[in-house]
Amino acid sequence: MQNKSNYVLIAVLISIIFVSCTGQNEKKADSKSMEQIYAEEGKPVNVRAIKPESFSVSLSFPAEFRAQNQSTAYSDISDVVREVNVKIGDQVKRDQIILVLSHDNSAYQQAKLRFENLETEYNRLQVLFRDGGVSKQSLDNIQTQYELAREAFKAVRETIEVKAPIDGYVTQLYVRISSDIKSGDALFTISNNDGFEALFYVSADEISQIKTGVPASIENRSELLTGCISEISLTMDPKKKAFPVKAFFSEKPISLVSGMSVDVLVETYKKNNVIVLNRNETINTEEGSYVYVVNGDVAEKRIIKTSREKGLLFEVTEGLHAGDLIVSKGIQDLTDGMRVRVVTLTTTKQD
Repeated sequence: MQNKSNYVLIAVLISIIFVSCTGQNEKKADSKSMEQIYAEEGKPVNVRAIKPESFSVSLSFPAEFRAQNQSTAYSDISDVVREVNVKIGDQVKRDQIILVLSHDNSAYQQAKLRFENLETEYNRLQVLFRDGGVSKQSLDNIQTQYELAREAFKAVRETIEVKAPIDGYVTQLYVRISSDIKSGDALFTISNNDGFEALFYVSADEISQIKTGVPASIENRSELLTGCISEISLTMDPKKKAFPVKAFFSEKPISLVSGMSVDVLVETYKKNNVIVLNRNETINTEEGSYVYVVNGDVAEKRIIKTSREKGLLFEVTEGLHAGDLIVSKGIQDLTDGMRVRVVTLTTTKQD
């Protein structure tokens, strides 16, 4: 009985060994047949015809978006806001009263009283002068005092009745009725639509790449605003340790309002008629980068030199020419001189 069990076990082991060897032989046969297919028909590849194109590189900077012509009013005194005559978004005219502080302010009351007293005295002396009751010198003296008092009262009144410095729209209100304010506090901002600008700061390493007139853009949701660099400061801001730069946008935005924080994209490099490759079309080694160019039905290894980069794209300066057919897909396992079969021919870079 024991001998019979041993015979069965030996038979099973022989079967397993036979199946295993058969599988390995089949794999070798399949592998060999694939190599034979490549040798006979060529390794299938996708090919792209090189076509010169434009290539640009941009840098992104956080910026403050604002109307180019805008003005912020500040308080000249410490007081309380008694009236606010507008709301954000209202259109206003220059010298329109936007808000009013306390009319019982002591400086205002003193200036008003002096002006009113001198106005009364000036009017009285004018009548007396016409009747010959006072000299011209006396009238001139009181007129001078009256005009000085009028201007002084006007100046004090303008600190109480704060006016719009320009035509435009109210884009910011920093106070409300009953707000306690101090001298120097911001009260409101008026902006107009005669153009917009983005203010941002550039490091010392980046400033040499920024030029006036180069394109700049802002993308917000589905809106794309295009403009250009309008101003570059030659002096570094001591607090920011960077150079202030402004980009100008003439188009009126839809979704952007003055005071928003945005990202400005500035074009720092652009060149036309250059060869541009995608990273998946190249092989990079410690010795350098290379591609495969199809020459007839053979893959030819081509060493390339590259320059500027933008994401997965980069500019090629040496090694390729317009019209070259580079392998865009199927580059893996290629060798120099290997036979290839073109499956797809395109002029578009593939991801």
